[in-house]
Amino acid sequence: MKSYRFYGWEAARVRDSLGLTPCDYYDLLSDIWCEETCAPRMRKDWTIGNRTLGQCSITAFLIQDIYGGKVFGVPLGDGNFHCFNDVDGCVFDLTSEQFGDTRLDYANCPEQDRAVHFAKAEKKERYELLKERLFARRPALVPITMEHLKRYGAIYAAAFSGPPWNDPWTESDAVIHVQELLETKTAYGLECVMDGKVVGFLLGTSMLFHYGRTFEINDLAVDPTYQGRGIASALLERCKADMKERGIVGLHLITSADGFLPGFYERHGFGREHEVILMGMEI
Repeated sequence: MKSYRFYGWEAARVRDSLGLTPCDYYDLLSDIWCEETCAPRMRKDWTIGNRTLGQCSITAFLIQDIYGGKVFGVPLGDGNFHCFNDVDGCVFDLTSEQFGDTRLDYANCPEQDRAVHFAKAEKKERYELLKERLFARRPALVPITMEHLKRYGAIYAAAFSGPPWNDPWTESDAVIHVQELLETKTAYGLECVMDGKVVGFLLGTSMLFHYGRTFEINDLAVDPTYQGRGIASALLERCKADMKERGIVGLHLITSADGFLPGFYERHGFGREHEVILMGMEI
C-alpha cells in the first residue's frame, strides 16, 4: 500500500460519491497546490517541496464540501489556526506536512466558521480557484460505448504491457477483446473522462448462477500517465454501487495471481481465491 505523510492518512478511509478517499484527494491536490493558492503572507516561503504551506483553510473547507463533517483549527502561536477535517470521527489533515517533524495537537480544537474565514476576500478567491482546478481534475464517469474502441485498446495495451502483467496483446488485440465484450447482451462498462479524453475504463458482464446473479469484471485499465489519481478507485466504487442497485449478489475480479495488487484491491473489499478474486455483496 502506498504510504503518505499527512496526519491521519492510515485511517482516512471515508469515500465520496466517486469512491475517492482523502488519500486520492491528496494525490489530486498535490498537482494543484501552488504559490497562487498559498496564503499571501507565506508566499515568499512557498516551494514545490513545501507545497502544502499556506493551503490549510481553503483545503479543509473544500474537503468539507466533498465529505461533509466539520473543520477544526489547531491554535498557533501567532493567533491563527491551522485547519483540518473531522468526518464522523475520522480525523485527517491533508496539509500537515508543512510543519515538518513538529507534531500538532489535534485534541480539543475549536470548530472553524466558514463565514469568518471567507470574510477575507483573498481567501475566498483562493478557495474558489482551488475548487475550480480540483473539480476539473476529478474523474467524470459515464457509460462506455463502441465510440471509443480504439482509445480503450490503446489504454489496455499501455496499462498491461509492463510488470506485473506483461500482457503481449497489441492495441488491435485489445480492441477486438473489448469489442467482443461490448457486444454481449449482459455487458456493463464505465469510462473515465479527464482533460477532455478517455483515460480509463471498466468493463464486464453479468452471469446467473444457482445462488444468484453475479458480475464479472473483465477489464479495469487506466492510462499510465493518469495513474495515481484515484481513477481506478472511482471506477470500482461506482461499479459496486451500480451492481448493488441491480441486485447483483457477487462481484468477481478476473486477474492473474501476479496481477492481483493486494494493497489496492483489498482496500476495495476483495479477497484472494485462487486466481479469481471474489467479493460477496449484501442485497
